[in-house]
Amino acid sequence: MTALIAQSVHWGLALAPVLVLLALFVWLDAFKLMSLKEILVLLLLGAIGALAAWPLSGRLLDQLPIGFSLYSRFVAPWIEEAIKGLIIIALFRLNRIGYKLDAVISGFAIGAGFSVVENIVYLTLYPDYSTGTWLVRGFGTAIMHGTTLALLAAIAHEFAERETREAAADYDFHWFWFIPGYGVAVALHTAFNQFPDRPLIAMLGAVVIAPVALMAVLSFGTAEAQRWLAAESAEHRAQIEALRAGGWPKGASGEKIAALAARLDPESAKRVRRYWELQAWLVAQAEETMIEEAEGAAEFDPAAIRAALAELDGLRRALGRSTFAALQALLPFSRNDYWEVSELKQRLGRP
Repeated sequence: MTALIAQSVHWGLALAPVLVLLALFVWLDAFKLMSLKEILVLLLLGAIGALAAWPLSGRLLDQLPIGFSLYSRFVAPWIEEAIKGLIIIALFRLNRIGYKLDAVISGFAIGAGFSVVENIVYLTLYPDYSTGTWLVRGFGTAIMHGTTLALLAAIAHEFAERETREAAADYDFHWFWFIPGYGVAVALHTAFNQFPDRPLIAMLGAVVIAPVALMAVLSFGTAEAQRWLAAESAEHRAQIEALRAGGWPKGASGEKIAALAARLDPESAKRVRRYWELQAWLVAQAEETMIEEAEGAAEFDPAAIRAALAELDGLRRALGRSTFAALQALLPFSRNDYWEVSELKQRLGRP
């Protein structure tokens, strides 16, 4: 019975702290961007990363003429941060990350999933290790894994935000966005691993500094997102007013789409105008919902949003592949705008 209690304590110490901290970050998200399903998917992705890292590390340990201590201190950080980083790169590429606070929470969740599986492996292989070991791995190593990837994602977002806020047709994905954050992640991971004989020092650094640093980034990201939402919501409302008044919004996109509509038959020209108007309305609805969520009282009309989405789909088919492709290339909406609409769609399915 005593052994069972000890094992339960060890598993709790190794696995719970990083998950509790993740839950805290999700709770602090003013915009409530993450659903439970999304968090579970991110944890799973991190778990898959850990499962991929385990055999790779084993093979490198067999191949390299160094012991486990040197490998852990100077090689493992590069491998593990690269594997976790590839998952973040995929999320950016697929437009699954919108704001900086979204990047931080996603990165921390993936790192948490990675650390949970890593600690489960160690708990299974070394059940007789002392309580102190699992204390350090739970409050130190696990939190470190989440923090390094969260910072990598936040730094990458800082480099990528100009592209993500430009018109989606002009978007260019760049690998160099991730290099500075990867360097920071590896440096922090390496520094953490430099205390194999004094693990409490590393643990204290992780458990004290990491939450404070990430909360500061979350606070900055929230303020940044609120500024963007206010400015972009006003811009999209102006587009809607211009389109409903029978004109075209000012700017290069308005001029080019007006020229496209002039070459089409009257019915197709109406569809072009209506498509832009509906897309702008959906983006504005998504932005206003996020603003209201941050204020504590998000409200939207699910029926109206579903109707707009259905009409948008019908207009896309009615315009035809070539006309719609030409229109899509000229619309001023950014990848961030489309991400906001995807978040709005997800809200429709939430209770």
